[in-house]
Amino acid sequence: MQPDLALLQNISDTLEQDSLASQRKLAEGSGITVGSMNAVLKRFVERGWIMFTNVNKRKLAYALTPAGLEELARRGKTFALRTLQIANNYSNSVVHLFNKVRAEGKNEVILYGTSYIKFVFSYAAGEVGLKFSQVSADAEVEQDAYCIAGELNAEDVQKDLVNKGCVSVYDIIEDDRNLISKAGN
Repeated sequence: MQPDLALLQNISDTLEQDSLASQRKLAEGSGITVGSMNAVLKRFVERGWIMFTNVNKRKLAYALTPAGLEELARRGKTFALRTLQIANNYSNSVVHLFNKVRAEGKNEVILYGTSYIKFVFSYAAGEVGLKFSQVSADAEVEQDAYCIAGELNAEDVQKDLVNKGCVSVYDIIEDDRNLISKAGN
């Protein structure tokens, strides 16, 4: 997410919780200093994303303008499309990997524990005709299956699964990045 979009979203979220939030509270919600928030608010007012009114002599109230809300929606859509494109690229790469797994004589992919990208593994296995299953991280590692240690397992559990023959999700992603960078050269 782009820095301005992230700040605008943080401001929006804070104002949703407290419509009279101070600059200090907006800054805390965004993880920046009050001085930086002051500069951000001025920049966003100039862009037409934020407006402010005087509540009293010492207090200002901030609100997102329709243009600010539109900017969040527009950039959110762009972010979502980019994320879907990345997911599609990884899906294609995992399909390619699982084709190799099938060629090596394996008929099953087993995810041990949990993973944010379980859906990619399930989809890719189905695409190449491999059985996919997910089991608990403490299940016995099947030596005749392609075994994946989920990245959401505790670090020591992941290491133990890798030592027993599983492949780490991180290694799959790293191998994929290397393939992508080599293809780009």
